[in-house]
Amino acid sequence: MAESLKEDEEVISQINVTPLVDIVLVVLIVFIVTTSMVVHNSIAMNLPKAITGESDNLGFLNVAISEEGTLYINGIPSNIEDIPQAVREKKEELKQKGQETLSAMVSADIKTFYGDFVKIVDKLREEGVYNVALDVKPEDSTP
Repeated sequence: MAESLKEDEEVISQINVTPLVDIVLVVLIVFIVTTSMVVHNSIAMNLPKAITGESDNLGFLNVAISEEGTLYINGIPSNIEDIPQAVREKKEELKQKGQETLSAMVSADIKTFYGDFVKIVDKLREEGVYNVALDVKPEDSTP
């Protein structure tokens, strides 16, 4: 015959969601980090090399110009008229985080026209972005 539950034993009828929430948050963080790396590396570019270049280039606003002259803002195909809106959005995002200075990382293919590059940097400066870093590949300093 089946034994009935003793009075001091409890049936666990609930699921503890705390470990599930922890796992979901870790997966979300991994997704966010890898997405930013994939977006930056998904645009085919042949960057110029520089001895002073660093391999860890993180900017708040990523602007890239492909060999064909296509402009990308944070990995999204755009045009120069979209820069003011992107700057406003980033500044608002930074303001919510308590930061005031917006930086930009400009990546340009080695075959990009210099005039296109200057127009982008000039537009960023018009919008108040004066911290503009240039994205380059680190060059081996060994001869």
